Amino acid sequence: MFFPQNQFKPVLILFYVIVASSVWKYFSIPIAAGSFDNNWATLFWLGMYPLVGSFLLFGVIPMAIIRYVFHEHLTDYGLRFGIPLRTIRSFLMAAPMVILIAVLTGHNAAFFDVYPLNEAIRPQNARIGYSFFAMHAVIYLGYYFGWEFMFRGFLQHGLSTQCGIPTAILIQTLASTMLHYGHPVSEVFGAMIAGLVWGVLAFRTRSIFSGFAQHALLGIVLDWTLIFTRQINGDF
Repeated sequence: MFFPQNQFKPVLILFYVIVASSVWKYFSIPIAAGSFDNNWATLFWLGMYPLVGSFLLFGVIPMAIIRYVFHEHLTDYGLRFGIPLRTIRSFLMAAPMVILIAVLTGHNAAFFDVYPLNEAIRPQNARIGYSFFAMHAVIYLGYYFGWEFMFRGFLQHGLSTQCGIPTAILIQTLASTMLHYGHPVSEVFGAMIAGLVWGVLAFRTRSIFSGFAQHALLGIVLDWTLIFTRQINGDF
């Protein structure tokens, strides 16, 4: 073996993150808009596969690796409530700013052709009701869970023992930021800041759940603003 035995875990983690990130980035491209006049409900569900892909690639498979390859507990990777006061307080303190950022971003034309990830529900393609948006939001929770677990859980917690916490935070921030390349520049730099903040929070709270809740709130409010503000104004 060309690397020491004690490097097996970090090498496997980094290798998996490279593969999973590449697969998700280049094979979870939204369904092309095409015609939404026929079988729109089918296209709606097909358009969910980038979200489901995140849950499986970034959440389920890393959890399986932890349990059945490393034989470790998921709680050691942030899948717990951690320090409850810090987890709740950090979310409540951040929530107003997260909502404000999401609403402002939702009025930025640079994001109109990027989000929602499910292209079927972009306002220029179809008008949707609250029930379809609710289903979209529920599935979005799985998307953000996968995202937070892989980067702030699997990658960060998995590397912190041997690399140190600051290095692990920087590595996961680099990896998660790079997945935003090709999106508006404000999102790329925002992802860099968020990766650092949520990485520190995962360490401080001993949990990924504050970052997960903030990330999910940001995405859901952003999509709500993009969809319903434009539908009400007829701006599409």
